[in-house]
Amino acid sequence: MELYINGIGAISPQKTFDNSVFLEEVLSYSTNKMMCVDPDYSLFFDGRAIRRMSRILKFGIAAAMIAIDDAGKPELDAISTGTGFGCLEDSEIFLRNIVAENEGVVSPTPFIQSTHNTVSGQIALLLKCQKANNTFSHKGFSFESALLDARLNALDYPTQQNFLVGSSDEVSTASYAIMSRMNIFRKEPCDNLAQLVSSEKGVIAGEGAAYVVLGKSATENSYGRFVDVKMISNPKNEATIEKAIHTFLAQHQLTVSDVDIVISGLCGDESRDALLKYCNENVYTEQSIVGFKHLCGEYMTASSFAVWLGAKMLKTQQVPDSVVLRNTARAPKTILIHNAYKTNHSLILLKQ
Repeated sequence: MELYINGIGAISPQKTFDNSVFLEEVLSYSTNKMMCVDPDYSLFFDGRAIRRMSRILKFGIAAAMIAIDDAGKPELDAISTGTGFGCLEDSEIFLRNIVAENEGVVSPTPFIQSTHNTVSGQIALLLKCQKANNTFSHKGFSFESALLDARLNALDYPTQQNFLVGSSDEVSTASYAIMSRMNIFRKEPCDNLAQLVSSEKGVIAGEGAAYVVLGKSATENSYGRFVDVKMISNPKNEATIEKAIHTFLAQHQLTVSDVDIVISGLCGDESRDALLKYCNENVYTEQSIVGFKHLCGEYMTASSFAVWLGAKMLKTQQVPDSVVLRNTARAPKTILIHNAYKTNHSLILLKQ
């Protein structure tokens, strides 16, 4: 079942919180990690609430509210959220408090706000939405699992019409330090806009939140259609991933030639990008290739930023120069998002 993308919202290391513009100003960083550009949160929350909220709560809930407002504030039938690590900063605060108090009595607030479903739960409380609410923490498949959940809800429950789907992940001081010791991130600061054309080891850490409102019916504001999502766990070789791509498209009566633009999840790390580069050079030979992780960094749910990017391209019929890796001058009508996180790959199909 195809669902219409009726509203979008994203907060990222770029100025994406304003849906009236589309990457007109691209921010350049020379760093190992990229943090979110915050909007004016007083537009979304009471001042007293802002002081009590962690960063991920603020930008996660705000991104969802932007999407809901963009869709015309429909009544939601389900909320599906993906997150890789959940609310890391609150988890760190809670653990530090336990150590400081010698495992004695500590404030429960950081623990309550540290659970992976905190963002989706707070969204439901703000909206007074008592419908289905699921959070998926499946590493690089977290956002894709949320998309699949919404699609299954739409198929299984004919009366349900509108679904909020999104994700949020943050970079915290402790998690960045730990993963740096594991050689995940680049050792030296890197220009993010040149990240995808370099061949160094390691990635630039990123964070962000992006949400879409999916509906069974189109509206005047619809961006396009979400067709399907497929997760490919640890493909063995080039033949395996190539077969999975052809099979996925054939399920929707499409061939690779029917795809106009591929949004590729290249991250700038040579080992992680090997299969993606193979596909870009040998499978997606006729398509324009677009990148996105040089704008938002690498994190487990970065594919939600790619969906935001694809939706904007479908509606505006524009492909910003800042994301183009190979231009074949094809109009964005059918878009395939091919993302990879470590050794796991995913395919998300969007259409005009």
